Amino acid sequence: MATISTKAKKKKSNIVKVKNDLVEAFIKSNNLTALKIIFYLARETDIKPQSDIVHIKMNVKDICDYCKVDTKTLKRNLKQMQETSISWKDEKSESFVSVLPKVVVGYAGKLEITMFKEVLQMISNVKNKYTLVNAEQLMLMKSKHSARMLLILEHIAGFDEHIPKLKRYDLEELNLLFGTNYKRMGQFEQEVLKKAKEDLDTNSTKSFIYEIEYDKEQATKGRAKAVGVTIFLIDNNPQPRLF
Repeated sequence: MATISTKAKKKKSNIVKVKNDLVEAFIKSNNLTALKIIFYLARETDIKPQSDIVHIKMNVKDICDYCKVDTKTLKRNLKQMQETSISWKDEKSESFVSVLPKVVVGYAGKLEITMFKEVLQMISNVKNKYTLVNAEQLMLMKSKHSARMLLILEHIAGFDEHIPKLKRYDLEELNLLFGTNYKRMGQFEQEVLKKAKEDLDTNSTKSFIYEIEYDKEQATKGRAKAVGVTIFLIDNNPQPRLF
């Protein structure tokens, strides 16, 4: 068994890479704090597991300050992380692994978590699909929808310079991406788009504007049905609220 400490002497970059499977698991389980913890680990640990089981030691105050949560919230979300599992297949078998098998919170302010090597490799696996995001800005997000939108914007930002920084989605695609089940685009706009935009406008250097697409050809009476939305990436200068 190997032990890794999150203490480091050199300054860490805020840009981290996390395997998409983990991001999707916590987005869908509505556990934003757990997602922040995963990005904290990706940023703070030098992940070179030498055995199947790895112990990671960290300071409770450090992780609470970074993830912008209190100790009670941290503990509650660590427990929820234990209910999340990741699965994968190869030619020989199918595996199911708990993201966080064991957590020990010491009364002296120390935290030790036990993880399987496969999960740690997912946290910093750059050979396959991964999510690249500014972790510091992710910590400021208020909801899972804001976090999801930030990841979408990072994806759009990575388009080739000759490709417009925008992407179109229909309602079915949006429901899959955000873990929602809205029947009308208007509901999605009110509950996700507007709230995520407000959060990003306040806290992120990346935000967006959007344009609802209507099926005017199929409209017979009244207003045409909304069938999709185009997300346009914009640079943003976040202005903190005065209240």
